[in-house]
Amino acid sequence: MDFNIGIEDVGVALLQELWNRVTLQAMELVGETQDVVLAKDSFQEFSGSISQLIGILQAMDARKVAAELGSEFTKTTLQKLNSQLHLACDVIEDCRSGSRLRLILRSSRVLAQMQELAKEIAETISSFQLVNLSIGLSVKTMIAHIINNLRSMEFQSSTVIERISVEIENSINQDRKNHDNAVRLLEKIAEAVGASENTSLVQQELAILKQEKEEMEAQKKQAEALQLSQLIQLLYSTEIVTRPVDDNTNIRHHYYPIDAFLCPLSHVLMTEPVAILCGHSFEKKAIQEHFERGVTVCPTCKEELPSLDITPNLSLRGSIQEWKQRDMDLKFQAAIQGINSDEESTQNGALQEMKSLLGTPLYAAKFSEENLIPKLVGFLKNKRLHTAAALKCLSCLARHSEDCKASIVEAGAIHLVVKHLYKSEVGQDAIAVLLELSSREAIAEEIGKAKNSIPLFVSMLHYWEGDVSEKAHKVLQNLSFNTHFVVKMAECGYFRPFVCRFNEGSQETRALMAAALVQMQLKETNVIDLKNDSFIHSLVEMLSSTSPAYKSACLQAIKKLLAHSAISKQLLADPMTIPLLLSLISHVMSDPYLKEEAVDVLAFLVRATEHCDFQIFQGLKELQSEHSISLLLHLISTSETQATIKILQLLVELSHKSEQARELIRFNDDAIAHLYSCLETGQPAVRRWAMELVYSISDGHLGGVPLPPTPRKEAVIHTIASILTHSPDPEERSVAAGIISQLPKDDTTIDDLLLKSDVLKAIHEIICTVDMESNQAQTVPNSGELLLENALAALLRYTEPSKIDLQKRVAKLELYPSLIRVLSNQSSLAKQRAAIALAHLSQSTSLSFSRATVIPTADRKAAPLSQLLNLFPNFSWCCSTSEIGSLCSVHGSACSSKDTFCLVKTDAMMPLMKSLKGTDPGVQEAALMALETLLTDDRTLSQASAAIVDNHGIDSLLYVLEKGSQSAKPKALDLFEKILSHTNLTDSSFPRIEGVLIQLLHEDVHRKKAALVLRQMKVIPEQSSYF
Repeated sequence: MDFNIGIEDVGVALLQELWNRVTLQAMELVGETQDVVLAKDSFQEFSGSISQLIGILQAMDARKVAAELGSEFTKTTLQKLNSQLHLACDVIEDCRSGSRLRLILRSSRVLAQMQELAKEIAETISSFQLVNLSIGLSVKTMIAHIINNLRSMEFQSSTVIERISVEIENSINQDRKNHDNAVRLLEKIAEAVGASENTSLVQQELAILKQEKEEMEAQKKQAEALQLSQLIQLLYSTEIVTRPVDDNTNIRHHYYPIDAFLCPLSHVLMTEPVAILCGHSFEKKAIQEHFERGVTVCPTCKEELPSLDITPNLSLRGSIQEWKQRDMDLKFQAAIQGINSDEESTQNGALQEMKSLLGTPLYAAKFSEENLIPKLVGFLKNKRLHTAAALKCLSCLARHSEDCKASIVEAGAIHLVVKHLYKSEVGQDAIAVLLELSSREAIAEEIGKAKNSIPLFVSMLHYWEGDVSEKAHKVLQNLSFNTHFVVKMAECGYFRPFVCRFNEGSQETRALMAAALVQMQLKETNVIDLKNDSFIHSLVEMLSSTSPAYKSACLQAIKKLLAHSAISKQLLADPMTIPLLLSLISHVMSDPYLKEEAVDVLAFLVRATEHCDFQIFQGLKELQSEHSISLLLHLISTSETQATIKILQLLVELSHKSEQARELIRFNDDAIAHLYSCLETGQPAVRRWAMELVYSISDGHLGGVPLPPTPRKEAVIHTIASILTHSPDPEERSVAAGIISQLPKDDTTIDDLLLKSDVLKAIHEIICTVDMESNQAQTVPNSGELLLENALAALLRYTEPSKIDLQKRVAKLELYPSLIRVLSNQSSLAKQRAAIALAHLSQSTSLSFSRATVIPTADRKAAPLSQLLNLFPNFSWCCSTSEIGSLCSVHGSACSSKDTFCLVKTDAMMPLMKSLKGTDPGVQEAALMALETLLTDDRTLSQASAAIVDNHGIDSLLYVLEKGSQSAKPKALDLFEKILSHTNLTDSSFPRIEGVLIQLLHEDVHRKKAALVLRQMKVIPEQSSYF
């Protein structure tokens, strides 16, 4: 079974088919013009232009045209062009196959019609805008030539033809039907059309004229029918053939109603005749409208009526009905003879007549008895015959009886009718036939098997309108009993029958459909139909099947659907989903592959949840229960490798979303011990996901990483450190760094172990490598970005102000330049952690400075170097006498030692200011924390404030106060207050500062601090309601 057909493919195929159909129609038109007897030169010129158009159509690619002009515009224009070419074919076919006598009579009108059609075709080609496409100049020139030729084309008949036309018209109008005149006129006609004036010509013309006359009468075109009768009489007057004895009376009796049957007012055949007081009869509605106009006389005898009462004329009505029945019988017999004729024009006339008759059960039954259904089906193969009329006849017959349906199918109609679905002009009639046939299940089976039938029906739902779309929908309903058919419908994007069939089907049927669903391309529009409670429940129920194959199909289908969040919620809402999945995982006899798939589905479901969902959905409550968590942890140690990996992945997802699950894992000592044993396994994927789980249950937890007791603890830390320093896998190293960042903070044993390891060197290498990659490639891969973030998190353990020994190790590596660059070109989390590390280092330096003596700025310039050296005997100096001019503006020479860190001396100030103007609140707060470390020593407040101001700090702080997070604004206000107390700001900056602070007065949480700063600026008084 082919599962690869999509609705897009059908749309492209239909467009290509339409393009091909236009080309074939043009070719047919060229063929039709070969034997035209009128205006041959004009038709040949027209044929030449259409031939050139065929060459253009064959040379161009429909897909590319649609891509440039749009599929809908291309489709509409092609349909219009096809209709015009088809109409031209009909006109020319009428010229070739119809009566030559009548053709001469109406030659002027025919040629005028062709001239108008040529112009319309030119306008359609012009509107197509083919010359604007990316095509060669020669092709564009040819298109313009075709358009100009068709626009300027003139169809003119010869003078001889025009003269003969006048003579024919005069003859029939003046009733000059004598023998000599008729023979002479026939000779002229024969010469004009290149024929001989013999019996064969007259017989042929008479047969055609009679057929055309019948067609005109059937269409109620009385004037045309009268003209044809006159032409027939003209031919009979040549006496070349003998007139039938009953010809005149027969014609009149068969096709013209008795005058008494026609309403004197409306002049149409009466259906509800009524009599008035004078005895005359009229159509009820017509006489009532006559009286409503205030007229009280009889329209026929003009007698004044004493009363306007009307009486049903039952006798007349019976006579009319009797005549109508007799007339229909005659028409039916004539139509039967016409269908059996070998003349195509006669057959076309018979089809037009028959399509209205077969709606009556009596005639449908008679037609079937004549065994003409195979011939009617065969008419569908002949393009010259009226396909729409043939299809209407078949539709009536199919509606009549089951036997007729069987005969139609036996004659091979299904394939032919499906082919006609491509044609917009007969598509409605074709789908009507298939709708009648598909009501019988056995025939519906054949329809569904017909090539491309189902994709065509589905496309008709979308690309056709009104009645056609509705009939296509009903046909698809009739085919929905077959599982393979509804699968094909779904493959084409129509899922409603698929859902209904799935809900009603057996386990075997559902398994087949679930397997098919896995292979389909699902769009959001399709998911709307699949978001059905009954469908989801029926799918989930398959997990309880005893067949492993059925369970597998179900799991695969669920995984397919989980790509759509709406379906995920439906699955979670079904109370059976998670219990059945857990049962499948825990069952000892379950197939290992099914266990893995079930775990995978659970992981998908958990990934699609929000934290609040664990309080809403019963299945999630069960999943995070102690029993379920214990089961999953136990399975880690008892399952095969691949299953173990899947379970670890599930637990990682679960610990991200459920705090309860996280705590249960942390306090399961046996499980934790097994997780650490997994780190020593030879299976890289198991080790990686065991580490992911340890990190997930530790990240942000107050207790940090849950560690086993000594000596196992030391072994675990050594293993994690070894993975960070030696693993070739960036993701594995990233997780190891994350775990190190979460190790318990107050454990000195861990600090000693880290000091002895190469962890800090590895962190240094990671930061420097990513920094280098970032400078070279501008972007860092996701794995490198995560590795950097976790390496920086691990670095924070080394920069803690309370851990002096670890900080000294950091100082020796001179990480500062790389950390500062991270502030400029890495992720928000990396920037935040780098800023915190800088804050830690700066805080430690500030604490050491507070214990030393710092020369005030005012005395620095005058102090000789010898005095400075005497004042700071305990500091290591890295500058000579010539370097005095480059002393730190805040700490002087105290921060010149390699063991100390200064934000000013390392040029970290500007990157920190830029970080304040970022959009991430965490980065802003970390940068504020770093700047705050400059203002902790009262002796250097003035210098530190000046340094912040000099590095555009005021502008950056104002940005935070205007656009920063609520948590960052208080810290910014504290900094602002200290800076204003210890430095003089320019008057030009005061208006903006004042405006920002006044705005903060309107925010309750910041009002008091903003007021304190404004008081300091003397904007508001000492005593104010803000305090």
